[in-house]
Amino acid sequence: MRESQRRPTIADVARKAGVSKTTVSRFLSDQAEYISEETYRKIEQAIQALHYEPSQMARGLKAKQSRLIGILVADIANPFTTAILRGAEDVCHRHHYSLLVCNSDNDPIKEQNYIRTLRSHHIDGLILHTTGANQSVLLALQKEKTPVVLLDREVAGMHVDLVGMDNAQATYDALNYLVCQGYNSIAYVTAPTADISTRMERVQAFQSFMADRKLQHTSIVFQIEGKASALPDFLTTFMEREDAHAKAIFTGNAVILLQVALAMQQLGYRVPDDVALISFDDPDWAQIVGITTVSQSAYEMGVLAAERLVARLGGDAGDPQRLYVTATLQERDSTPKVAKG
Repeated sequence: MRESQRRPTIADVARKAGVSKTTVSRFLSDQAEYISEETYRKIEQAIQALHYEPSQMARGLKAKQSRLIGILVADIANPFTTAILRGAEDVCHRHHYSLLVCNSDNDPIKEQNYIRTLRSHHIDGLILHTTGANQSVLLALQKEKTPVVLLDREVAGMHVDLVGMDNAQATYDALNYLVCQGYNSIAYVTAPTADISTRMERVQAFQSFMADRKLQHTSIVFQIEGKASALPDFLTTFMEREDAHAKAIFTGNAVILLQVALAMQQLGYRVPDDVALISFDDPDWAQIVGITTVSQSAYEMGVLAAERLVARLGGDAGDPQRLYVTATLQERDSTPKVAKG
């Protein structure tokens, strides 16, 4: 490789500035107190002339700090996730950390591979929206003392900070609102609960609430598997039930909300004339079409998670914290009060 094509090194900078490599290293490590003003200026001029760019990874390995934070999310297509990323990135930028984003697509194998990749990049810490699997891999991170903050979903045995929402309370509040509006037959549509704590908490809260109100015989939980091919059949069966007339569908997130809304349209059912509709998450389009939602500030969750991790990296050794954002019911046209017949 010709000299003009080779990436300049510390040795090149030292040679052009007429100083030692140790002095250049001190300059790059912000140890200006050990360098005279004249030498400092010579090194600056040499770096500019050579267009030298220090290797951040090499500097990180030497300092045992990469200034890299990994964030591994379960579904980057979900608007909830996008808002989380914005919040986390804003905090990382403010504290001079770079954010490495990985998307598992709710695939445990991809999640495991990405964890290995992030470790190979010597990340300083990890923000994790887990698939619910890979407990042993995640516990190994904890054993290595890699700071981890969990987003929304818990991992059994991990004693780390968690940022999320009180899912049971939010589910109860939404269901209580529907019942007060006059709905007595409610379907809860969710992605497979698997080992994902958030989904399990919401389903359990749904079933508990319905049992308390003695509505368990007219209400049902449906878990969407695969590409939701069974969803139209389920919705048809639910809508044709004659044991209750005031029907509502409660969806577990914005992605499922869109699937249900499209399926209902294709089946010829109208919201809210034929059925009420409410969902967790609050995508922008829900406001436009008038869908009632349970809004959790995903941006705030991203901010809190990144702030917790930055605090840990700054030396905070206190007990793990559980930080909950507030769930807010956004009442819109999709859940009108049922007229008494």
